[in-house]
Amino acid sequence: MSKTKKILLILLVIFLFILAGVVILMYSFTQGMKGDPDEEMKVRVQAEQYLVENFKEKTYVYDVLYDNMGNFDEFEYAAKVREEKYGTEFLVYSNVHTGKMEDSFISNKWRDDSEKEIKPYIEEKIGDVKSSVEMKEITDSNNYEEIQAKIGDSSELVVLFDREIGRELDIDPNHPKSYKEYDVAPSILLTIHRKKQDSDENDFNSIIQSIKTDRALVRGELIVNYVSIDGVALEDDEWRKTF
Repeated sequence: MSKTKKILLILLVIFLFILAGVVILMYSFTQGMKGDPDEEMKVRVQAEQYLVENFKEKTYVYDVLYDNMGNFDEFEYAAKVREEKYGTEFLVYSNVHTGKMEDSFISNKWRDDSEKEIKPYIEEKIGDVKSSVEMKEITDSNNYEEIQAKIGDSSELVVLFDREIGRELDIDPNHPKSYKEYDVAPSILLTIHRKKQDSDENDFNSIIQSIKTDRALVRGELIVNYVSIDGVALEDDEWRKTF
């Protein structure tokens, strides 16, 4: 065999090894993104039993969340649940730190309730805003262009309460009181799909003053980010203020 053929053969073998490695890595990544069916069934069964024991109103598990990106500290798998009386969607999971079944019902209900209260004050100053519930309806589509079109120039609003606040405050999910009855300070996350404007700071301070005066929310923190519809940061710094 000539020297040239030997070199080509060696290069071919190296290429095949690299290709095999890439294929293995891609397969491993793809498998890692998928949940374990047994674990998903396990959390479904646990959640359904938990709901029977703790909720009087009709609830049902409609899906399972597999946290393959490590976004949640308390669990890897969680049942996605819908409560029909209020239309609240929340999570039920086994807390890895306590070993107990827990839920985010109060946290998510208060998120939905507070966003309804706060949204008009924000829209008065900066225009159309989509709440968490509205964004979920939009992003349920698999068509990215359709999602972008529906969001348009609208800003996005999310109010975050601690996921375990219902348990911490010992609130009965069958008698969920208003967040206004408690001394809570959630984070108000506002994403604006444009560059910063000179009037923004005055508008943000005005929003805070109005929601405090009208007691839509007495304490909290407003955090504003400027991000394009494609997810690209338009400003280096966020604007935030605790009140």
